[in-house]
Amino acid sequence: MIVSDPPRLAFLSVHTCPLAALGGKESGGMNVYVRELARELGRAGFEVDVFTRSQDAGIPRVVSLGEGARVVHVEAGPERAVPRPAQVQHLVAFADGVADHVREEHDAGRELGVYGIEAGVVEAD
Repeated sequence: MIVSDPPRLAFLSVHTCPLAALGGKESGGMNVYVRELARELGRAGFEVDVFTRSQDAGIPRVVSLGEGARVVHVEAGPERAVPRPAQVQHLVAFADGVADHVREEHDAGRELGVYGIEAGVVEAD
């Protein structure tokens, strides 16, 4: 019997974290959507990483969302909330952090799902 590795996906959610408490300035429906989509894909047999910019050094770098899904906090700029327009200056560092994480896990074949214009810039880089 041949056993293949599960399909792997990466979501880029630069300006908002799926773990953020609802009701904040940059948290709401998209946080919930990204989190729940990652969880459902994980339950369906995919391995999903949601990469987001770290906004709190006290939160672990990798946090499980459930079976097959996790959030990866990437250091890119100050580890605090930053207004969305100011985040553009940290996109190269974010892209580098995602690439470093993928290399560390020997996972160059990962598919990318992109959310938001900032993430599109990161993917194009």
